Amino acid sequence: MLRFVETIINSKPTAVPNTHGAKKLLMLSNLLMLLGLILLLYVGGIYANAEYGRYAARGDTDVPAPEAVAPQVSAPMISLRSIPFLPQEAAPVEPAPFTPPVADASVAPGAATGRVTSLLPDAAPVTHKNSITRIIIPRIDVDSKVVAVGWEVQELNGQQVALWQVAEYAVGHHVGSANPGEPDNIVLAGHVGGYGKVFRDLVKLEPGDRMLIYSAGQIYQYIVSEKVIVNEEGVSAEQQAENARYIAPSDTEQVTLVTCWPATGPNRFTQRVIVRAIPVAEDSTRG
Repeated sequence: MLRFVETIINSKPTAVPNTHGAKKLLMLSNLLMLLGLILLLYVGGIYANAEYGRYAARGDTDVPAPEAVAPQVSAPMISLRSIPFLPQEAAPVEPAPFTPPVADASVAPGAATGRVTSLLPDAAPVTHKNSITRIIIPRIDVDSKVVAVGWEVQELNGQQVALWQVAEYAVGHHVGSANPGEPDNIVLAGHVGGYGKVFRDLVKLEPGDRMLIYSAGQIYQYIVSEKVIVNEEGVSAEQQAENARYIAPSDTEQVTLVTCWPATGPNRFTQRVIVRAIPVAEDSTRG
C-alpha cells in the first residue's frame, strides 16, 4: 500500500500535447464557457426584469408603474373620441379612407397577436387626461396599477389603422376613454399571457362580481353586468366593426375590460374576452 502511494506521489503528471490543434481546442472550450456565462447572465437578467415588472405593477406597491410596451404616438395626436365604428361603406371619405378593425395590422392578414385594433380616427389633440391609478378585482385576485396607453398608426393593405397598445405588466387605460364618474365608457385592457398576465383570469368573471377603481383620490365600485367572448379572427369586416363598438364612447358610465383569448393552443389570441361593469349605487368614497 505504501509503495502504491509513493508511486503516485513520485509520478510526473502527463503533459498535455503542445500542438496547434490542442491550443485551438482549448481556446474553443474557453470561448464556449464564456458564451454560456453571457447567455446565463442574459436569461437571468430577463427573468429578474420580469419579476421586477410584476412587482412594480402590483397595486399595493409604491414603486413607479412599468411603462407601456411601446411609446405613445407623438403629435399630431389622434382622438379616439371621433372613432367612427362603422362598416367600410358607411365611413366618411375625408380626410382619409378607413378600414374596419383587424386582429393586428403589424402582421399578415389573418394572424393575431393580441392587440386591440380600431378604425383610424380623425387627427385632433387629446386634452382629456386619464386619472385611474389602480384596479382591484377580488374574484380573480387582481390588484394592479393602471397606466395610460395610446396607439400606433400602421398601414394595412394601403389603408391606415390604429393599434392600441397594451401595458406589459399593469392594466392599460385607453387614452381619451372616460374616467370614473363621467357618463362614458372607461376602457381598460391587459395581457392574458406574457410576463404580466394581469388579465389571465378575466374569463372567470361573472355578472355580480365586483371591482374597485382608484381615480383622483376616490374609490369607485362597479359590478359586472355582462361578459362576452367574441371572435376577432376569420370573421367578416362587419363583425369586427361590431366587436369594436365595445370600446367606443357611450352615453352612460360603464367599465369595459378587454383581453385576448385563448391564451394558448392553435386558436391563441383569435378571440376577445370583454367584460362590462356598471357603477354600484353610492359608489365613491374618499381614498
